[in-house]
Amino acid sequence: MKLNNLRALVKEELSKKLNEEYQDKFKMIGMLITNIDLRPQKEIYSDIRSIPGVTVISSKEPLAFNQQDQSKFQALMTVKVDGHPWIAKSGFDRSKMEEIRKEILKVSGVLSYNVNPDNINSI
Repeated sequence: MKLNNLRALVKEELSKKLNEEYQDKFKMIGMLITNIDLRPQKEIYSDIRSIPGVTVISSKEPLAFNQQDQSKFQALMTVKVDGHPWIAKSGFDRSKMEEIRKEILKVSGVLSYNVNPDNINSI
């Protein structure tokens, strides 16, 4: 790798990290698996929206509704989070997104919510 390319790459990564330090909004995208035999999807989404900091969720189903197993229903879910509840107390950064992911897992009917760290971005 040429020195100029390396410098550009380091500069870009450093710039991303510094910009992220001052961000108070993040979004994460992951695969949500729910049991909609247990609870309707709308109720599960409503409970996720009630988690402190969660402002918006949207989802896309990778398979048609009638092709999915109702006990392991899959949806690609995007969650947008505002850091306001944490900023005054303990600060807000990317690490809080893992806490929110764990809160989503506690919602009745949610079986898993898998998020690749590369799919967590500041907005």
